[in-house]
Amino acid sequence: MEGLLELMFGASGRINRAKYWRSVFIFVVAGLMTAVILFTAAGIAAPVFLVMVVVVLIPWLLWGASFTTKRLHDRGKSAWWLMVFYLMPAALGRLAEAAWLAGIAGTALHSILALAAFALTVWGFVEIGCLRGTAGSNTYGPDPLSLAQAKRRG
Repeated sequence: MEGLLELMFGASGRINRAKYWRSVFIFVVAGLMTAVILFTAAGIAAPVFLVMVVVVLIPWLLWGASFTTKRLHDRGKSAWWLMVFYLMPAALGRLAEAAWLAGIAGTALHSILALAAFALTVWGFVEIGCLRGTAGSNTYGPDPLSLAQAKRRG
């Protein structure tokens, strides 16, 4: 059980792109299945729904942050980059929505903030999901591709 918890919620080590995308797929499918169950429960009792959202949402977000952190480690970056790739676009998007209501100048500010949020999102997608990890060992551990090749050989 400890191994499963470390695999799902541990943020140390590295994973390659294939394991990352497999994790994303499982993460999304599990989230959709959970959402169906939670919205079904919402029809039964609203207070139960709110409690279940908190009980389920926090571990689910930690799970997503965990495998994304491992992928950032494979790129030689710390988990602080999650702030740049996830929180900053969200904050810029909220600011862009607020600026939308401020007339002509607000429209220009909205466009600039929305474009900046989009650029950070695209950069994060490419950085985390598309680029190859650091070849060889880095400060976060050995290269997961060389470990996989070593297992296949021997």
